[in-house]
Formats: sequence, structure tokens, C-alpha cells
Amino acid sequence: MKDLTDEIQVYLLPLNQFDDAIVNRSLQLLTDEEQGSAARIRHGETHRNFVMVRSLLRVLLARHFRGEPGTIQLAFSPKGKPRLAGTEPDQGLVFNVSHSGDYGLIAITYDTAMGVDVERWRSHSNPESIADRCFSAEELAYWKALPPEHQLQAFHALWSFKEAFAKATGEGISIGLESCAISLPTHPRLISIPERFGSPEDWWLNDIDAGDGYSAGICYRGDQRKLHYAEPRELVNYLFNLVI
Repeated sequence: MKDLTDEIQVYLLPLNQFDDAIVNRSLQLLTDEEQGSAARIRHGETHRNFVMVRSLLRVLLARHFRGEPGTIQLAFSPKGKPRLAGTEPDQGLVFNVSHSGDYGLIAITYDTAMGVDVERWRSHSNPESIADRCFSAEELAYWKALPPEHQLQAFHALWSFKEAFAKATGEGISIGLESCAISLPTHPRLISIPERFGSPEDWWLNDIDAGDGYSAGICYRGDQRKLHYAEPRELVNYLFNLVI
């Protein structure tokens, strides 16, 4: 794998290509704990996505370390952010994952706090009630001023960036999504965050093009890095060779 000290490698993974047989075989690449988590997911699409994103992450990490997917040992923060066992948070090889609808998202780099999120657009019966709870005052004013036909996209764009920041911090949504404010009209950027995470200028946001009906974003800390969109076909083919 190429040097990732000034780059973030991004994999956007179409998950609807995997049938039940592949999902069941890919389960064998996961740990007993991960298999238990998968078994508790009753929604078919969410179960598929969890298994395939975790399996593909293990394949990616194993190829980096020239090992076997099943031997990769992970550790988790108290709020569930994954890292390699034996490493400190946000040190060494770091990665983050997300999935929604027909897409999974994996990002991998070195030595920075990083989070990703992908969201399939969903129409909510009362989106204002969600925005009132989870958007900052600045975001709420911006969103309410948009023409109705643009509000669905903007809602999910804001949500994906807020989730990516929350995941990057390691605290997840317990951070309080309303505590971080994002400006969208030009290049997306953080304009306010809780003081314990430094200055908004310490963080970068980038949009990830996940196609029609989806919003996706990445958030990371430190110097600006180039995003490299990796071709997922080789990774998927490698997985197929392992499980078929």
C-alpha cells in the first residue's frame, strides 16, 4: 500500500452486488464478537452492510500488513470508534467506516483523528423537529431559508458532516450534534465546535460524491491532506477469492 502520511485513501463500496451466499461466507472473516453483533441485526440490508463493510475493512488492513483478515485485532474506544489493537487513538494507521442504503464507505490514513459518514436521503415526516434538536442556530437558519426542493439534500449534507466530526472525535453522537456548526454554501467547513476539540480551523471537511440520493463526508484534523479515491474492484475481487 502506498504512503498515506499526507493522503487519505477513500473506498466507496457498492454493497448491493453481494448476495446472501457471499454475506454468509464473509461472516467467517469476522471475529466471534463481530459475528454476534451481526446476528443481532434483524434488518436485512443493515445486516448485509455491517458484514460486508467489516469484512472489506479486514481485507484492506490485512493486505496492508501482508496478513490474513481473520488475524487483524481491533480495539474500540468507549464510544465504539475502531482502531488497531495495541495502538493509541488516532496514531499509526487509522481508519473509519460507514454504511447506508447500497453504499459502504471506508477511509484509511496515518496519524490523525478522522471520521466518515454516508447517508441515504430519507424523507422525514417532521424534519423540522429533528433539525431543531440537532442543528445549531446558524445551521437551522440556513436550512430553513432554503427553497423546499433543496432542503432534503442540505439536511443530509449537514447530517453527514456532523456525524463525520462526531466520529472523528471518538465520542460519536453523544457529543451533541447541535454543539458543532457547519457552513455549507461554499466549501464545507466547521465554524464552531466544543472547546475541548480545539479550534474549528484545526479540522477539515470534504464532500464525497456518493451519487444521486446520497450524501457523504469526511472530517479529519491537522494539515490538509489529499483524498485519493481508490478503485474498489481489486479489493472486492480479493474478498471474492477468499470466500468463494
